[in-house]
Amino acid sequence: MTYELLIKKRKIIVSAMIESKNESRDFNFILDTGASKTIISERVAIRLGYELYRLQKGDRLMTAGGAVNSKVLKLPKFSLFGKDMVNFEVNIIDFPLQIMLLADGVLGMDFLLKFKNITFNFDEKTIET
Repeated sequence: MTYELLIKKRKIIVSAMIESKNESRDFNFILDTGASKTIISERVAIRLGYELYRLQKGDRLMTAGGAVNSKVLKLPKFSLFGKDMVNFEVNIIDFPLQIMLLADGVLGMDFLLKFKNITFNFDEKTIET
């Protein structure tokens, strides 16, 4: 299957559908092959109806801005590139403003490794799985 990529400020942006206890909606993610985990912003978790203080403490993550503490959330459903992940675990952090202006989260290798093959075509701005 072939999917469209958005390249914005030298970042690859993809749209994923997240199903929560309250709703299902699309969110934009920066595709980051250097990130081991998928991360969503605290703002997105709150919008999805989760109370941050009720979430389990997660790993301490290394980001471009330094080490940050995270929370862990299992999303009922995370869908992207034709793959539906049930109870997909993401980390939640307070995103810096420069990231929040581009996307709602970071798509990491924990999701991308679910595919046997991924091909990027930057001329056509597509990804094929």
